[in-house]
Amino acid sequence: MLKLIRRLEWLLSGLAALALLLMMLVSLGNALGRTWFQTPIYGANEIVAQWFLPATVLLSIAGAQVWKEHIDVTLAIEALNPRNLAWIRLIVNVLSAALCIAFAWYGFDEALKQTRIGATAGITSLPVWPSYYLVPLGFAVATIVFALDAWIGFKKPEHPLNTGTGKPASDIDA
Repeated sequence: MLKLIRRLEWLLSGLAALALLLMMLVSLGNALGRTWFQTPIYGANEIVAQWFLPATVLLSIAGAQVWKEHIDVTLAIEALNPRNLAWIRLIVNVLSAALCIAFAWYGFDEALKQTRIGATAGITSLPVWPSYYLVPLGFAVATIVFALDAWIGFKKPEHPLNTGTGKPASDIDA
């Protein structure tokens, strides 16, 4: 299961990185075209805001959890004994999985609505309805990761495991 999560995270992170690169190139091309040639790229702002930015953010959520890059409140958790900390991690991972599945469900419902009406971006005719499917995709994968972290935390409560390596999260080189 960890191998599947690693591969899925690698794929989604790669797509998010590609979206970030394309976002920068489109923005640069738009700025240069507008400044030097008085011809901006048609719909560049909509492409960046409606396609690349959501892809960068939504496809990276699961990766941040896999590599344990979300914020921990260390001041609060350092005072807890390992057993209580394991219970808190279990509860937090289960609640996070539940919240992510709710976002995925709502996002999928909204994506279906936008598909039915053929949503476009603002004043351009650029279709944006496909980008609405990034919400359920990103949150569904995050749900899987949180559920897996809850299961691993239940089985091995002594330390949080990095879902990407299967090793303790504290063993990751900075």
